[in-house]
Amino acid sequence: MKKELIVNVALPYATYLLLHHYFGVANVPALAAGAVFPIVSIIVTFLRERRLQPIGLIVLVATSASIAGSFLLDSPTLLLAKGSLITGTVGLVFGLSLLWKRPLVYYIATADPDDRREGEALWPTTPRYRQMMRTITIAWTVALIAEALLRLALIPLLPIEIFLPISETMWIALFVPMTAWSWRYGQRTMSEIKPA
Repeated sequence: MKKELIVNVALPYATYLLLHHYFGVANVPALAAGAVFPIVSIIVTFLRERRLQPIGLIVLVATSASIAGSFLLDSPTLLLAKGSLITGTVGLVFGLSLLWKRPLVYYIATADPDDRREGEALWPTTPRYRQMMRTITIAWTVALIAEALLRLALIPLLPIEIFLPISETMWIALFVPMTAWSWRYGQRTMSEIKPA
């Protein structure tokens, strides 16, 4: 978490402030320079692990597209909207996964082989388990899309210097309580399904 805060929040924000306020660089190139840090972090992780995480791919594409669009249109708004594009896309993927045989939350929750064995046994036989996975998926879909829309709404209302740190920390304000709620709800439901 500390590394993500430094790479995704502190370094882009410091770069923007330094370039824009101390060297007089225009908003678009100053924001684009700050966006390089998350891109480099994703590339380094890929080179080290030899695989690209789905979220990393979304961040890479969204950031690259927002940089290109901002330079083409000479508008910082697209760079500022990058976070909304990322969380909104992830929210849509969660929502669309409800049409899959099993929703995305199921695969996340059963990443461990023991959990996957238990999930494979419960899924066909336990409606309450299926309902739990779908409920958590719906909750994440709504939360992610709401966060994306709120972030978009803040762009015209706040100066860039205030918007940047708020925008880049909004995912924490979403992720921490949503993860805690998902875990508590999952634990409570599993204790009902499999009483001790």
